Amino acid sequence: MPINHLSLVSQLENSDLNPFLYLKSTNALLSNPVEENNGRELVIRALDNIDKFKGYDGLLKSLVRKSGLFPYLMSEFGNHTIEEKFLLDLYKTNQSKNFIFHSVQFKIYNLLMSGRNVVLSAPTSMGKSAIVDSLITSNKYEKIVFVVPTIALIDETRRRIISKFSSEYQVIHHNSQKVGKRKVIYILTQERVNERDDINNIDLFIIDEFYKLAFKSEFDERVISLNIALSKLLTVSKQFYMIGPNIDDIRGMERLSKDYYFIPSEFNTVAVNINEFNIKANDKVNKNKALKRILKGNSKKLTNKGQTIIYCKSPTSAADISRELIRIGVTEKYVTEYTKWVNETYSTEWSYAAAISNGIGIHHGTLPRAVQQKTVDLFNKKKIQFLVCTSTIIEGVNTVAENVIIYDNRNGNYSIDRFTHNNIKGRAGRMKVHFVGNVFCLEETPKQTSGSTTVEVPLGLQTLDSPYNLLAGIQAEHIDQKVRSNFEEYKRWSNYPSSLLSDHPTFKAEVLESTWSYIKDLPKQDFKLLCQKKFPDANTMKLLSKLLKLIASSSLSRCNLHHDDSEELGIRLSKYIYAKSHQAYLSDKIEWLENNSIGRISISDGIDRELKIIRNIFGFTVPKVLFLIEDIVNLVSKEKGKKLTADFGAVAAILENNHLPANFSALEEMGIPIQTLEKIVTERLSECEFNALIKYIRRYFKASKKLSKIDKLFIQRALY
Repeated sequence: MPINHLSLVSQLENSDLNPFLYLKSTNALLSNPVEENNGRELVIRALDNIDKFKGYDGLLKSLVRKSGLFPYLMSEFGNHTIEEKFLLDLYKTNQSKNFIFHSVQFKIYNLLMSGRNVVLSAPTSMGKSAIVDSLITSNKYEKIVFVVPTIALIDETRRRIISKFSSEYQVIHHNSQKVGKRKVIYILTQERVNERDDINNIDLFIIDEFYKLAFKSEFDERVISLNIALSKLLTVSKQFYMIGPNIDDIRGMERLSKDYYFIPSEFNTVAVNINEFNIKANDKVNKNKALKRILKGNSKKLTNKGQTIIYCKSPTSAADISRELIRIGVTEKYVTEYTKWVNETYSTEWSYAAAISNGIGIHHGTLPRAVQQKTVDLFNKKKIQFLVCTSTIIEGVNTVAENVIIYDNRNGNYSIDRFTHNNIKGRAGRMKVHFVGNVFCLEETPKQTSGSTTVEVPLGLQTLDSPYNLLAGIQAEHIDQKVRSNFEEYKRWSNYPSSLLSDHPTFKAEVLESTWSYIKDLPKQDFKLLCQKKFPDANTMKLLSKLLKLIASSSLSRCNLHHDDSEELGIRLSKYIYAKSHQAYLSDKIEWLENNSIGRISISDGIDRELKIIRNIFGFTVPKVLFLIEDIVNLVSKEKGKKLTADFGAVAAILENNHLPANFSALEEMGIPIQTLEKIVTERLSECEFNALIKYIRRYFKASKKLSKIDKLFIQRALY
């Protein structure tokens, strides 16, 4: 008769448990390759209820060994036999005498140490980072490149690596840094990998969240950037290790590298309880009732005390949920130096300020980086219990949560698929912290669709329909022969220089073509406007706004700045560029919102929009477009035999770096607020090499009278 592992889980939770029969059934499941994961789950649940297995310690211990959960053999049992001590010594890592590999970690580590390439798909709790740290400790690798999807992950990875390896390796995480040491670890997004010209002779590259190599929509510039980075790294590296969750297959890599192991593992180190409510997507009333029931039951007091992540679709939804948590009374007032700083720097009307002042964290992509990082810190240190977040939290940011509530099955306006849903669920539970996590799905779980767990790598699956900008950006040796002639034919007949494609590969070919034609056909007076060496005046900004809307309409539309009949984009840009500082601009906007908006929610939504525009439009989209315009103007000028040239470098630097020097901008990414950095910027310090700047600040910041207590706490967190 087949063993029903769910029935055994139910018995464990009730009083009718027979410990011996439970462990006997668990052993049978572990002996069956098809049921091995269910058997391992039962072992984990038994460890979570170890008091119920008194007298069966030896049997449970043997099942821990059989399941490959060797770290738990070390942490949960005091007396080890000689054989067990030998086993633990065998699986001990070289990075710490107290860290033990489980069986899959050990397998992956040995494959990589033998020089093999590995593509690993495994659950979030599997412990993939520990393998990387052990590889670094081995001293086999002198030059390593980490490719991570977000700046938040750069900072998290940087902290981990510097805390362990800064005495041996130089850590490069910002493009203002220059390589000095022989041994170096780069921690970069794909865009930064593509911008650097000193990435060569690499021993190992690692791509985190490798599923982002595949297109989800027809065009995604970050997917193209990542494929270009992969092409670059494959040509200069000896070995690769690619990591991601919930993938059953990868297609395209076989054309790029014959020698790699794809290992899809479901090795679980925590168990998860799934609770489904099947509420309709737009039924907020019943969703909020379910939220209250999960957190409070029928009691007036909070019944669920564990750290809880609540996933939702958007910043607006996050604000609504935080207000609901306050309304139903699951939190208490939380007043610290940090909450006072948030209220003073931004506004008491801002949803984040209201939430954090009530012990609730909010996390989404447009929040200032220092705020994002501080919020995760507070959550992981259990200073706050709730973290209401959007998709940013599933980009690999390290959180320790016992419970995950999936409030929405959407990311913005788009439905999430089963893969993303599983990725969110994977945030529940944590090895050696929580044996068992709890997931509450308020909507119906998305259906599994064909191909949703297969990563198709465009670099290795080129067709005649492959984007020309992808082909222009990758290494020549990676262009498939069957598309090469078609691509060369396109370059011959296109009306703009092919160098634009290779220099600006994140723009669609048709965008480059239309922009080239637009600028080439400009009246002489308008063309001259683009060649002014000073900051743009009103007429130049009007022309630049037209070009921005032509080139980046889809990005601008996400902030409602794309309308041809609106001058808002140009006015905002001018005000930001000519502002005394970033904070001066932001304070002016917040004051206007507080004086002219109707109600708290309107003010809060306005602040979120301002932050989104500053981060996504001013800081990313506009500089990228300005450099494209600059190149086109200069190429057109050269073609027409003119001496006029464009140079938007100074304007782009203001926008990219939030009015800070480049080296100070790198400190902002590390979690020091712009407002703090504005207090210590000097002309001399702005010219310092990055590491020299850090040494200077470390030496003198504690004695600075310009800095408040919270300023110093931010610096302390970032630099130590």
